[in-house]
Amino acid sequence: MRTPLQTRSESSADRMLAATLALLDEGGPAAVTVAAVARAAGTSNGSLYHRFGDRQGLLLAAQSRVLGTIEAETAQAFALADTEPDDERAVALLAAAAVDLFVRHRGGMRAFLVEVDSPELEAASTAFTHRLAATVTQWLRGRFGCPVPDAEAAWRLLFALGTSRALFDDEAVSPVPLAPEALAGSLAKAVLAVVRPGSAGGPLRPGPTPA
Repeated sequence: MRTPLQTRSESSADRMLAATLALLDEGGPAAVTVAAVARAAGTSNGSLYHRFGDRQGLLLAAQSRVLGTIEAETAQAFALADTEPDDERAVALLAAAAVDLFVRHRGGMRAFLVEVDSPELEAASTAFTHRLAATVTQWLRGRFGCPVPDAEAAWRLLFALGTSRALFDDEAVSPVPLAPEALAGSLAKAVLAVVRPGSAGGPLRPGPTPA
């Protein structure tokens, strides 16, 4: 029995997208050329142009896949956290999920959230980041009743960590190694310190300006 043409086409497109993401992991956006992707996917340049139009179309499709996957996995992490009645355990679950996402999607995050090289990719990146910010901050405000600035500060902690993990190997950040599990545990403590009422004795006020 012959495989339907649509199924074969989707399989070819999947291989091209998988090859694109693998090249991003290995060498960043510069490594993604039509020829390199076609070669890695075992297809032709013409097939890639037919399916995606050009390199930009390929990158937009790859971006959509990566960010869609991150968004879906984030939703699953929050759904799991919602089943946990203990606040500290709930935040620990989310912190562990975040660190895991940063590791598994490092190449895609670097290419599509940090080193964005076109207005179209940047627009999609910004829209995604804003959706993720809304998800995180609304959950924190609903769970802890914290004010908007505290929820936004906690989101920026997460975003800054994700960005640094995308850009740098751990040994480039510090000479002291930090296992993902330890990082997630300390990240959870940091988020709780920001959003939990009374955890840090209230907001800090600036001291007097030096003379």
